[in-house]
Amino acid sequence: MGKNNSTLSRNSVQYDSFDKAAYEEILRQSKELQSLSAQGTQTLNTFAEIAEDVFFALYKVKPELTPPNELSTEYLLNYELISKLMESQSYQELREYTQLDELGAGLGSKALLENLLKQMEQDGDLKEVSNKINDTLKNKAGIPSDEVHHRVSSLQSKLRQVVELATDKAVTEVEEVEQVITSWGLNQGEFTRLPYEKKLELLHVLRSQQKFKDMSNLVGRMRKLASVSRKAKLEHRVELHSITQGTDINHVLPQELLALRKPLLKLDFYRRMMEKQLLQYDLNQKEYVGQGPIIALIDTSSSMVGNREHWSKAVALGLAEIAEKERRGFSYALFASRAALITDDFQIGQRSPDKVIKLASEFIGGGTNFEQPLQWALDKLRESTFSKADIVMITDGECAVSNEFLTELQKVKEQKECRIYSILIGSNPKELSRWSDAVWSITDLLDETTVQELFQKI
Repeated sequence: MGKNNSTLSRNSVQYDSFDKAAYEEILRQSKELQSLSAQGTQTLNTFAEIAEDVFFALYKVKPELTPPNELSTEYLLNYELISKLMESQSYQELREYTQLDELGAGLGSKALLENLLKQMEQDGDLKEVSNKINDTLKNKAGIPSDEVHHRVSSLQSKLRQVVELATDKAVTEVEEVEQVITSWGLNQGEFTRLPYEKKLELLHVLRSQQKFKDMSNLVGRMRKLASVSRKAKLEHRVELHSITQGTDINHVLPQELLALRKPLLKLDFYRRMMEKQLLQYDLNQKEYVGQGPIIALIDTSSSMVGNREHWSKAVALGLAEIAEKERRGFSYALFASRAALITDDFQIGQRSPDKVIKLASEFIGGGTNFEQPLQWALDKLRESTFSKADIVMITDGECAVSNEFLTELQKVKEQKECRIYSILIGSNPKELSRWSDAVWSITDLLDETTVQELFQKI
């Protein structure tokens, strides 16, 4: 005996209350998805369910299709589209970014549905089937199952082509977003805790403004250099002292781990681990010299416009990355001539996306003045209870510092045990050398040697 139409499912992908709640929350916060769903329903009355199915198919760990005999006849076109989606290679690629990731699944759904709808509106055969389904739902008259199967079966090749094209474009879209997220370090920290709507706003800013597009790869490169340099520093701090016993898996001798491959020795391994008898390296860790706050002073005079500005701010964000990982304070000042400084502070161990965008976007222009930002840095050091700060200035200018100010600067440096490092985009570091502990002159912004040396000293 067949099921009553009211008990049949409208969704081609099986879901639970948690999946439904996740989709509804994303839909509530995404005006684009709301608009797509409303627009799609004008073309195909069952498009809202397609939108749900696409999200479930991308979001769930193990998405499963609803058996066709449990699906209302009017939704068999949806079923064929979704089944073709889940069969495609591009779908598997897309799921690498979307599985249990609400942001990825939301963005993937939006991109896929957008391209799917565009083709449904343009293709004559799909419009004909959609109109038939719409008329049936409007008149509340069921479509004979055989007729639906016949119509949909004749479109198998076209449905596959439509879905594959839409999915390919969705993969490209999501990969571009993932590149932005990775480059700007948004795949960790505060960004991951933001509401979906706020994440979309930030991504729109980073993807739509040319300045951020130009900086994206550079920022990613500097973040990577910061990570590599920090790892090198940590390795340098650790030296082998002796062999001891314990349970620290990270420092267990390799021959101990080999026991896990042999069933007869595995139980003995776990026994000795419980009894703290595994052989492991006893490491001595050298005291780290720095660990005070990091203060970046970035020249934003008119001559820095363009590549020099992008490079210097990318370096500053690399410094912010180090500060975040090492739970150090990070502050910066954008300076030029006598105009007011643009300054901000990052909370210890955090790198707020809003503050990152502010640093990257703002610019002053005009001439160059060194005393003003250095005075600001000294005032911060006086206010702070921390010592051993690292101050980094990046500039392309030449500007004299008075002897009176230089005396004050040296006094605070000694009191607070801070160090000042300067990078000159140019070739005359004479003035910077008067008060810097180290100065690098750089003419090729693609040369990473200087930045590596700086990051390892910080």
